[in-house]
This record gives sequence, structure tokens and C-alpha cells, in this order.
Amino acid sequence: MYCRISHTKDEDQTGVDRQERICREIAERLQLRVEAAHIHVDNNRSAWQRNRKRPGWGEMLKAMGEGEIRHVIVYHPDRLMRQPKDLEELLSIADDKRVLLHGEANRRDLSDLDDRFILRIEVAHACRSSDDSSRRLKDALKDKAREGKPHVGNRPYGYTGDGQAIIEEEAEIVREVFRRYLDGESPLGIAQDLTARGVTTSKGKTWQPENVRHLLSSNFVAGVRIHQGEELGTGAWPAIIDRGQ
Repeated sequence: MYCRISHTKDEDQTGVDRQERICREIAERLQLRVEAAHIHVDNNRSAWQRNRKRPGWGEMLKAMGEGEIRHVIVYHPDRLMRQPKDLEELLSIADDKRVLLHGEANRRDLSDLDDRFILRIEVAHACRSSDDSSRRLKDALKDKAREGKPHVGNRPYGYTGDGQAIIEEEAEIVREVFRRYLDGESPLGIAQDLTARGVTTSKGKTWQPENVRHLLSSNFVAGVRIHQGEELGTGAWPAIIDRGQ
């Protein structure tokens, strides 16, 4: 049994708990026994990203290769794979094992030429759908950058979580760090002093030299909008230090 949900906006975001319930219903209907060791789950894992590791997927392929399982039950084939290379890996392992793939709506025999052909079409469609979603996201981020709006992951030091407003207490530390560095102090010395004074980073951790260097190289605190390494102009948020500094 394999269940997966991505952190991205897939067309179907059926949760892994519901997927597992549906898969169990399929197993019961087919009178198949599912061992606990062969319930493989990849929660918050994308099948579209080529370099993303999926532990549950890897464990399932290993069990298939060792002949431990003859049936794969999944809510929908796109939970298994959204890249053609994943399907080919699955088919390669299943070649000598005559593995049956069961979904909510139908069954595929991985050794049957017609079923393999249909699966290849389905996976190609899923891959195209993911590519389209990625393109739309990239276009939206580019438009946001051109408008000068901030793109915030971790909370930038000196700002609120959305990057739109200054936290004055932290902003004073930002100005101090720049001033001291320009006066000749090293990132190590600055970090050690901040730690001794009990000042923490935006994540509540002690300051390290790399934190200081990251702050010093940040365009965000100067209100400069960067997108994919390119400076697009002044951002639509308040700057803590001026561009010259």
C-alpha cells in the first residue's frame, strides 16, 4: 500500500489518512492481506521534483525487487509517480514479478503491454500538469517581484513575519552590526558580543559569524528587491539601512 501527498498544490490533495482508508477498502474488496511493514507513506513529498527523496517509494521498490509483494494498492497512479522515469523504474522491477497495480477506479497489470501503455500516457499527463503548475507559480513570483513585493521564507531579522513592517528593537541591532563592521570589527567578534548580551537571531538561536555575514550581504534590509539574482529596484517595504551603507 502506498500513500503520498505533496506540499505543492496537486490537482488532488487527498490526505494520506483518507488514501490509506480507501486503499484498505480496496484490499478488503479484493481479499488481499496487507502487512504493516508494507504500508509505505510519503507525507509532504513531491513526486514531481526530480531530486526529492521519497523514503516510502524507495522501500516499496526494494520490497518489490525482493519478491515480498505481488500487489500494489494506491489511491490513484499519480500518487505513485508524476515522472516517466519513476514509472520506468517501477516497470523494470515488476517485469519478472507480474505485479498488479490497484487503484480506486481500476487495476493495471504491470506486465501487460496495453496496461503499461495506458500508464505511460497517464504519467505523461500528470507530469505535464505538474509542469504547468510550476510555470504558473514561477510567473506569479516574477510578477510579485516586479511589483516590489517581498518574497519571504524565514522571517528576515529586523522585520515581521511577512517582511512588511520593521521590528524596531531588532532594527537597532541591524544598524549596529553594519556600523561596527564598517568600523573594522569582524563577524566573529560581533557575533560573540551579541551572544554575550543575550541577543538572539530571528529563529531564537545564538549569533554565529555566518549569521552576521548573511545579514551583511542581505539586500532585504536595504529595501532592494532581488529576483533570481537580478536587482529589480526598490522594494515595497521599509528599509532599515540606506543603499549607500
